[in-house]
Amino acid sequence: IGLGIPAEPLFRSSYPLAKHVVLIGLDGWASHDFEKAHDVPNLLSLMNNGSYTMHKRSVIPSSSGVNWASMFMGAGPEVHGYTTWNSKTPDVSSMVTNANGIFPTIFSLVREQYPDAETGCTYEWEGIKYVIDTLSISHLKYFKEDWQSVERNCDHIVQYILDKKPMLFIPVFDGIDGTGYSSGWYTESYYDYLSRIDVCVGRIIQALKDAGIYDDTIIIVTGDHGGHEQG
Repeated sequence: IGLGIPAEPLFRSSYPLAKHVVLIGLDGWASHDFEKAHDVPNLLSLMNNGSYTMHKRSVIPSSSGVNWASMFMGAGPEVHGYTTWNSKTPDVSSMVTNANGIFPTIFSLVREQYPDAETGCTYEWEGIKYVIDTLSISHLKYFKEDWQSVERNCDHIVQYILDKKPMLFIPVFDGIDGTGYSSGWYTESYYDYLSRIDVCVGRIIQALKDAGIYDDTIIIVTGDHGGHEQG
């Protein structure tokens, strides 16, 4: 039966598809009062030369595990079932699961569609590993959060990009969140830590250039939630 399907696509992009995606996750990075941030030239450069919004909303409840799960899975908590801050398994049964027994994530979808793709994730909050489908990832590295974990994480990130040129890479930093809880959101300490993260963002950008993949890479930077006072 003729379905009238054209031999050529009706829409063809005038831009080539990106070959790499790097999503830099900043746990606890808030849009509120971002204009008060000081010494963040790399974040500002990405914003000024790309696109951004200060009005993205978190899912509800707005806690780390729920938000990261929703971003990695492309679904809300009513669908994937992770509903608490540190969910290690779904609190409510996931509507669907993949061959690894977890709600499909961007990592599992890449693995299904590009079996040989290099993918990676580094993180400083242990809860991340429960919502990313570790069985679908080529490279996984945990850095227990302390005062120097951001720099150790960043050193590893840079070398990984240079060595492996991953198709999908999600490094997640936790120190902004920790500083918010210990010193308060929108304090001098909070913005000082954000400046340290900005240095790392600059190093990641340079690593992409040194690896020769910068022009073929989409860079995304996002927080999962903000904060108020010390909560």
